[in-house]
Amino acid sequence: PSCLLRAAPSSSVSRRGVATLPPPGLLRLGLPAASVREVERAAQAGGPGEALAWLVRRGRLKDDSVQRAAAEQLEQAWQAVLTQAEALPQWERSYVAWESECARLRQRHEARMEAARRKREVAKAKRGEASGSGSCADAEPLVLPDAPRKPSLATHGCYLWGEVGRGKTLLMDLFALSLAGQSGVGLRRAHFHDFMHAVHQRMSKERRLGSKAGLRSAIDEVLAGSPAVLCFDEFQITHIADATLMTPLFSELFAEEVSLVLTSNRPPEGLYDGGLNRDLHLPLFVGSLASRLRVHHLDAPVDYRDIQRREDASSDGGDLAADFHVVPAASSTSDGDVLEAAFRRVASGGAPATRTLPVAWGRTVECDRTADGVAWFDFDDLCGRPFSAEDYAAMVTKAHVHTFLVSGVPRFTLNSHNEARRFTNLVDTLYEHQCRLVCTAAAPVEELLAGMDQLCSVEAKEQQALENELPIPRQVRRHGDVTFATSADSPCRPDTFATAEADAEAGTSVVHFGVGSGGDSSDAQEGIAGVMAVAVDSLRESGFASRRCTSRLLEMGTVAYRAGHEARWRLDASAA
Repeated sequence: PSCLLRAAPSSSVSRRGVATLPPPGLLRLGLPAASVREVERAAQAGGPGEALAWLVRRGRLKDDSVQRAAAEQLEQAWQAVLTQAEALPQWERSYVAWESECARLRQRHEARMEAARRKREVAKAKRGEASGSGSCADAEPLVLPDAPRKPSLATHGCYLWGEVGRGKTLLMDLFALSLAGQSGVGLRRAHFHDFMHAVHQRMSKERRLGSKAGLRSAIDEVLAGSPAVLCFDEFQITHIADATLMTPLFSELFAEEVSLVLTSNRPPEGLYDGGLNRDLHLPLFVGSLASRLRVHHLDAPVDYRDIQRREDASSDGGDLAADFHVVPAASSTSDGDVLEAAFRRVASGGAPATRTLPVAWGRTVECDRTADGVAWFDFDDLCGRPFSAEDYAAMVTKAHVHTFLVSGVPRFTLNSHNEARRFTNLVDTLYEHQCRLVCTAAAPVEELLAGMDQLCSVEAKEQQALENELPIPRQVRRHGDVTFATSADSPCRPDTFATAEADAEAGTSVVHFGVGSGGDSSDAQEGIAGVMAVAVDSLRESGFASRRCTSRLLEMGTVAYRAGHEARWRLDASAA
């Protein structure tokens, strides 16, 4: 299978029917429709805590004091939203009455001012003074009543953070269910990456139109009617374009009295740690989050995804990893042989055909093996090219691909961290949309991304420390006050650095360090050993993403996840 990325006119794609669905966390529990309705009733009647208790009583979840404590924080946000919603109709009536009273007082004031003016004109005429002369210092001032104060939120929401598999998404599900259908409450739930993509798209459009109100217009656009509540899953900041918008964006949301619930793998103070110009853009934003939201650490020692996988494996003969095929390089079995049989199975015998799939920003990608919502890609075609999370999301939401077959997934090393990050973006997208991934890989799930874990603790180093390390052929680069090393052991590709022309323009210098006798310090180094300090946070985020990806891949092989996939896409279970 191969694919060709190209810019092309947009083409219409017929939409596959999708049922009304429960939130993603509940969907992954494999709850029947009747149980989902009961959870929803419990949530709306008693809040997120009551819904969590219902799931525990029915044996769908294990009792967890850490999750209960987090649910209590969400209860307060839930109650604040309902209290504000109940008070808003009365405030709106009071505001309309206030506007009418102000209009009446202005009209009366104008009439009095006109009467006084005429009286002065008559008096001037009797004294023989010219019309219009004299002072109006004794004019009656206009006094208006204060506007009724709009009901404010007692708390602006919650920030839940913790390791993978602790139940953050499920708790957000219960919070969202508790407000579903509540009168006067608008709720929008989104993956934060998708939300920011929409913001940037709108701002780009405004810039093309010559408008300077890009952010305000973007906020109005993505709020789609100013909902009272926004829920952001997987909250993270990975690049400067988002970092610069955090303070103004969230200031606008708080000013609009929007309630926010965010989930993240990091505490607020750990967001964008080490990122470019973090000190300029993040401190005020982080302080705002800490003062406005209830920050709660979901520090349970249990990874529930791993528990679910082990329980499924023990009850199902350990055959749940049938979608993840380990094909070592020395194996006599080819990736194509394994996936050919899988393709026929998941496509229900549908004939493969070439199809042009839409991706982000009006582009398309051509896949030569597709059939009825199933698409087969080589790893290099899907993750070896510059695809973003938006591109993968478009394949799901616009092309309605629900099952991805990927051949030749490698064991990732630091030198392939770019491909690893694209792979984790792909898995995140498929997981969020309850899609299925069938792949052949060079290593088991637990080992596939193990080499990326060390990126979680990567740090920028001082120049002296770099020069004192073991003698590895390297370059030390300087960019302003930033110093960083490069060599053959780099976790960053050479092509991620600027050209010589760009270095010269930016004032970046390069110092070469050779090793061994006769070494020429001017020899070009093909590898990179270190990264700019401003890129360190992106690498750390790749490390955290690899942990999340491993956890999600394991869960995607469970019975509950597969049942959720079939329900999400209305598939016949026999096709699995």
